Amino acid sequence: MFFTGFLIVFVVLWCVCYAALPALWRGLTSAASFIAGLSMRFRRVQGWVTRASRFREYAPLAAIVIAGALATVWIGDGFLDLAESVHAKNPQVQRIDTESHHWALEHRQSDATLFFTTATIIGGPTGLAVLLVIVAIPLVVTKRWRWVAYLAITCGGGALLNLELKRYFARARPDVAEMLRRANGYSFPSGHAMGSTVAFGALSYLAFRYASRWRWKSAAIALAITLTSAVALSRVYLGVHWISDVGAGIFGGLAWLSVCTIGYESLRRIRAVRAQRASG
Repeated sequence: MFFTGFLIVFVVLWCVCYAALPALWRGLTSAASFIAGLSMRFRRVQGWVTRASRFREYAPLAAIVIAGALATVWIGDGFLDLAESVHAKNPQVQRIDTESHHWALEHRQSDATLFFTTATIIGGPTGLAVLLVIVAIPLVVTKRWRWVAYLAITCGGGALLNLELKRYFARARPDVAEMLRRANGYSFPSGHAMGSTVAFGALSYLAFRYASRWRWKSAAIALAITLTSAVALSRVYLGVHWISDVGAGIFGGLAWLSVCTIGYESLRRIRAVRAQRASG
């Protein structure tokens, strides 16, 4: 039943992304054109032809950086708010953690255990490492070194960041006696949730870049969201994390993924502009 539910959620998200992403992309393109138009009006008023022309070439990049920076700040603020609530032992957060933990304990069943155990294995360090190696092999064969470097820096850096955050907050896990799988180390933020967010998000970005049709771009993003959600919920179901841990893991992973992806996309577009100038 849970595997069927996973497929249903994936298909629904796929349809939603397929309907929304093209419109969102057109909106971003229009924003970039608007910024470029402002630069041309500025040129006519001031007469700074060279600067305006250069800004017009970088207008799409400026729109991406601004939108990405705003999104990163918003996501990072969410992580900090949650971290402060956990550190201050906010009664509401503790109540939600306790109630969700007990609900998961009371609703355990064989098919759910199989599904969430499978999800947690896929989203664990070994599962993600195997998946990334499998993806990296054809990238190396086709000499897409920049994509390999992007995956290595994004996923490797995310793992190191998670270790430092765990060490800093040093939050205890739920009672070991209530765990279905043994887990060691600190609890906040969830390494599985953060690692899955970063890895599946990075892979969906590369799939988005590679695919030529919106149906496949949408499928990649929908699959990343569905897999990350399944992995995050599995940590609560298995009793190894509080729900605030997995929430913080997703927020932290999204923030790091945003920083790395914006950085890579910025460098890629700068190289494209410079190559176009050199050829022209």
